[in-house]
Amino acid sequence: MPYLAEYTGLFWYNGPMQTAAPPLPEDLETLRRHAAEQAARLLEYERQVAGQEQQIQDQDRHIEQLLDYIQLLRHKRFGRRADAVSKDQLNLFDEAELEALIGDLETEVEQGSAGKRTRKPKPGGQARRRPLPPHLRRVERLIDLSAAEKQAMGAGWVLIGYDVSEQLAVIPRQHYVIHYKRAKYAPVDDTVDGAGQGIKIAPRPSQIIPKSIAHSSVIADVVVAKFVDGLPLYRQEKIFAREGIEISRQSMSGWIVQLHERLTPLTQVLKELFYAGRVVHIDETPLQVLNEPGREDTQKSWMWVYRGGPPDQPVVWFQYAPSRGGEVPREFLFPDEPDPPPRQCYIVTDDYGGYDALARLPGVLGHAACWAHVRRKFVEATQGRKKSAAAHQMVALIGKLYHIERKARGESPAQRHALRQEYSRPVLDKIKAWLDDKAPKVLPKGLLGKAIRYTINLWPQLTTFLEDGHIGIDNNPAENAIRPFVIGRKNFLFSGSPRGAAASATLYTLIETAKACGLEPRAYLGYLFEKLPTARTPEALRALLPHHLKTEDLVL
Repeated sequence: MPYLAEYTGLFWYNGPMQTAAPPLPEDLETLRRHAAEQAARLLEYERQVAGQEQQIQDQDRHIEQLLDYIQLLRHKRFGRRADAVSKDQLNLFDEAELEALIGDLETEVEQGSAGKRTRKPKPGGQARRRPLPPHLRRVERLIDLSAAEKQAMGAGWVLIGYDVSEQLAVIPRQHYVIHYKRAKYAPVDDTVDGAGQGIKIAPRPSQIIPKSIAHSSVIADVVVAKFVDGLPLYRQEKIFAREGIEISRQSMSGWIVQLHERLTPLTQVLKELFYAGRVVHIDETPLQVLNEPGREDTQKSWMWVYRGGPPDQPVVWFQYAPSRGGEVPREFLFPDEPDPPPRQCYIVTDDYGGYDALARLPGVLGHAACWAHVRRKFVEATQGRKKSAAAHQMVALIGKLYHIERKARGESPAQRHALRQEYSRPVLDKIKAWLDDKAPKVLPKGLLGKAIRYTINLWPQLTTFLEDGHIGIDNNPAENAIRPFVIGRKNFLFSGSPRGAAASATLYTLIETAKACGLEPRAYLGYLFEKLPTARTPEALRALLPHHLKTEDLVL
């Protein structure tokens, strides 16, 4: 059996290669046993080789995944911040499906913009000087030739007009002191009626913070600088000192804490308006708060933001809480009250699991997820090392959804619902079919695989916006509202106490609600701080809400 001898000579012997094959056993049973052992060893060898090959493949996939993350982090660190797909990348793909999707989208855009005025594109993206705002005060400065030049011209020249140009100027902020003089009256003698009461003096003017050295305008400036411009109190202290005014950061911090109590009656009226809405957008972000009872200073607390209220009367509400648990929004939206009013609403959130219990409450009509988060993940997939056409296909499909939303903007909820049923539902069917087709074909831990799995897991919530025209397609209203807080947090880092965090939440609530109503925050707070001390009734408080004021009403 020369074939068997050659076979066993190659695989049965594990030592150094020999020039001659070892002799075969002469006994037939022994020969069969040896052959069976060699076959088993061969199978084990093949199994080990297969395992090593699988390990190499897994390592290659892991390397590809890490390289994708490196590419993504480089893009986030050095590339454009917007969730936009590079136009140059679209030229890398010629798949018919992608071209068809983009073609459909371009057709819809052209149809939607038919009859509208087309703007001439800017040549080469050159900067263009825009006119200065008309509401700014104009100061004329007449510039003429010198007397010697006019005398040299003689009588043959006549003035025909002026060449006009404008330049923006600024007057540094000027603090002034209001010197109050309260009239005092004394009786002429003891026979005058009421002489026993002593001297009569005119009452003190109403102030947002009684007996404070700061007028309401200065307090409004400090609040806007901190909560709108992100300027910490210690920097404001230095600015005041540079202007020759001594106001410590402790004093300014005390103003902010006292404002929380003074503004509570107004915020209670604002909360009633918040609950009147049908849709609530929710988001949260970490916050470090010092001196919390029973907690370390290094433990995270949270700032929650809710955007609700009627569509034409938006309310942005901030809430400080030491926890990120789902009980925080549950207790806010459905508080335990002796006789709670009936409340029903849709909620729009991200994929945080803490909202799942809230979504199961009887008062929640439905739970909608955010399509902006989905799009962001597929845009990240387009920025990996392998420029896959699949991610671009999904970005194009999601773009069609947003194009429909732009067409429905300004329509009534009923009309928006009808448009979504006619146009958005077919696009969603295409997206679901695309996901089901691509899911088993992509690397699960890759950027595209994670984006697909994220979308499939949230699919029921991603289609909730079809149920009601009041529901938005994404959670951008809440994210846009919380962004100023996140930017400010980078500057002031932490709140010094729970009272300070609660006061910050109150002021962010009023500022962001004013912005949502189209009011300039400084003008609104200056007006509010001046008028609030004299508002004694619920009707007077409602009149101070941003929804009942216009820009021209804020002039004091």
